[in-house]
Amino acid sequence: LSAAENEKNYGYKKEVHWLDNVKDLISREKLKPDDDISWAAYHASKEPQLPDYEPAVTSLMPLFLENAHSAPMILHGMNVIRSAVELVNPAQTPVIAMDQPLFALAKQIQWQWPHTHREDKLLVMFGGLHIELAILRTLGKCLDKSGWTTVMANADVATPGVVDSFISAKHITRTRRAHQITSSSLYVLQHRAYEKCITRAEDRVLLSFTDWRDKMSETCPHFLYWCRVMELQLLCLQLVKSFRTADFSLYVDSLTKIMPWMFALDQTNYSRWLSVHIRDMQELPIKHPDVYEKFINGFFVVHKTHKRFSAIALDQAHEQENAVVKGEGGAVGLTENPGALKRWMISGPEIARIVSEFEKTTSSRSADSLKHHKQSYSHQAAFCRDVQSVIDSFEELGNPFEEEGKNLLAVDTRDIMSDGVVEAIKNVLKIGQEQYTSYVECRLKHRTTPISEPIPRNKLVLFHNSDEKVQSKDKSKVVQLKNDCSLFSRLYIACQNRDGNLEEFFRHENQPWPPSLADRG
Repeated sequence: LSAAENEKNYGYKKEVHWLDNVKDLISREKLKPDDDISWAAYHASKEPQLPDYEPAVTSLMPLFLENAHSAPMILHGMNVIRSAVELVNPAQTPVIAMDQPLFALAKQIQWQWPHTHREDKLLVMFGGLHIELAILRTLGKCLDKSGWTTVMANADVATPGVVDSFISAKHITRTRRAHQITSSSLYVLQHRAYEKCITRAEDRVLLSFTDWRDKMSETCPHFLYWCRVMELQLLCLQLVKSFRTADFSLYVDSLTKIMPWMFALDQTNYSRWLSVHIRDMQELPIKHPDVYEKFINGFFVVHKTHKRFSAIALDQAHEQENAVVKGEGGAVGLTENPGALKRWMISGPEIARIVSEFEKTTSSRSADSLKHHKQSYSHQAAFCRDVQSVIDSFEELGNPFEEEGKNLLAVDTRDIMSDGVVEAIKNVLKIGQEQYTSYVECRLKHRTTPISEPIPRNKLVLFHNSDEKVQSKDKSKVVQLKNDCSLFSRLYIACQNRDGNLEEFFRHENQPWPPSLADRG
């Protein structure tokens, strides 16, 4: 999106307000006790008093022994949930949340049996936690080999091993915090670069910050790349904010803006099925007006407490129930004994509830506090320290927003990327938007193309795959033969110096299969 389009975006504006707050507070020598600089603490402090939500009742139903990833099991699960909801609340439309593979099966079941399981009788939701995980991995794909991990490791945000795990988002909370720190640091660096530009301008016409940013994005690929990174990070945070604040409109809007990235960077499964989910959410006022009214009022997420900025996605609540019930050992050793497993499934949730109530009664924390758990001075001081460290780490390697050349560089090695990487960064959103629009028009709206039709991969050249060169098979064979000749030459010379038996030496093969039938042995 251009800067002008982003300015009109309500969710984007709220994130910029947070970034402005970071920029102001980072310049202070010491934070005050009531300063909220971290992402969660800031938004929690700005959130108005919540409506009188009753904390949701969550529980884990007995598990099925069969594999869930099969059409019969998903169909059976849908029937069980529909029967349970009809018994407890006959007027309610059942709502089910699933991850991507199970969501795909459930939608196909709804389309295959429209008389009994059609979309206006049962609503299937895409798991929000899994959507966030997919976006964080997409961010990792963009940042891999760009030098970002070096910057974070040099800043002591985490150990090098943990920093490398941010690329694959192995720990969602840690990875989310890393991107919050990065986006804050990039915003401060961007404004420092703008202030230097103004200082050098002298008699020239001064551009506003927005005009300067647009101009630099058009002329400098390095500047554009880090703007793109910050944009995707803020989109991810907007999605998470929609869960925490139970803002359904922001949820649908942020998902729609994320889709071009999914298509452009070849997240094919999420591209295919998230588009279906977005269509379902947009059609809620028509197909499920009662559910839509509840979702608008904030009930598309789970409120486990009265605390501000603490609502979570449906699948995250389920994951938390799994973690609580399984405890330390989980179901290890019980799966082979059906009787013991059934006793554990029935008693486990109840034991977990009793333990949880006991912990609440003995906890020193105030249960009546509406503050977010990150609204503490220690959290704010740690976040401020990490942001300042990342800013210093970037500036040691060179402020990415002060580059004015035509080259795209890795910030740590200063390697110059190829023209293919530059073109990919420039056109990534255009390519993704065209694919997403075409997908919706052809497969969901007009239905001229089957939804199962393969989605063409773009295979954009980025930092992590910029040095990959595809060789033809003939050329590969020639290179392999040359390597073999070089190896035999060295071994032949060594054999002569040691008075070896050459006939015995040449009887042995250097690989188990003939070169004509094998590739590199």
